Amino acid sequence: MKIFVAFLFVHLIAGILCSEATKPKNALHPEILVESYINMLRALRLYRLDDLGEAVKQAVIDKCKKNGGPKAFDDAKESLLSLQNSIDSLINDTANQVLLVGSESWNAQEQIPRLCDKYMTVLNQTKPALNSVRPCLDEAERASANIAYNMIFVGGDFFCRNNGSNLISFYTARGFECIANLPRRKCSVEMPPRDIPVLTDGVRIAGVPWSYEPSHPSLRECRTLRTIKICTAERLSGCAQPEPANLMNSVFDTTEKAGGCEIKLNAEASSAA
Repeated sequence: MKIFVAFLFVHLIAGILCSEATKPKNALHPEILVESYINMLRALRLYRLDDLGEAVKQAVIDKCKKNGGPKAFDDAKESLLSLQNSIDSLINDTANQVLLVGSESWNAQEQIPRLCDKYMTVLNQTKPALNSVRPCLDEAERASANIAYNMIFVGGDFFCRNNGSNLISFYTARGFECIANLPRRKCSVEMPPRDIPVLTDGVRIAGVPWSYEPSHPSLRECRTLRTIKICTAERLSGCAQPEPANLMNSVFDTTEKAGGCEIKLNAEASSAA
């Protein structure tokens, strides 16, 4: 499973921090926020089989038929495509709204609650769409699917609850300006080595939401999340105000707990002591 799918809202900020793109000193902060927001919505477009070839698609259909009966795949596809249409419409509306309002007139106190309300609506719609795929999954995969969704949800809820108050705090503390202007720096810890298996099974190639690792998130994924947390804190320590670093540290903590990573990493540290 790609880690960004599970830790979606964390990557609202961390994705920008890890970007290789050079941003101008006078970067338009609403544009950075809205671009990240749209990318998160795109990541929830979960029906991707048409891009993976007929062999992969057929493997998914066969799995759905085996686990959930002859209609399982069609029901799941219909639900995922309906969600996808809603997301595409929201992406277009969001982009048009920014153009209509204009970056210079963009008011965070008004616009961020609207963005958050729409995002959480889509996130709540994602749950039944993912549930429509459950008949296709093995029993162990269903538990992993629940954990993956919970990790997405708690991140979104952290930033968007109370009318987006935490995201507004990050924005008004000039967090996006800080990110745009910070020089790149080497993190004090290295990212865990990537384990890239050679996938030959069509269903595993399809990935989420058609296939989950039974032990998701794995210890390796948890280590990666912890490393991103540390590197993000170090990078944001260069900001003029403490709120951006504090908020990101809190959302990482929340996401780690939702995925059971805190327990796994603490157990690893205890066994190594």
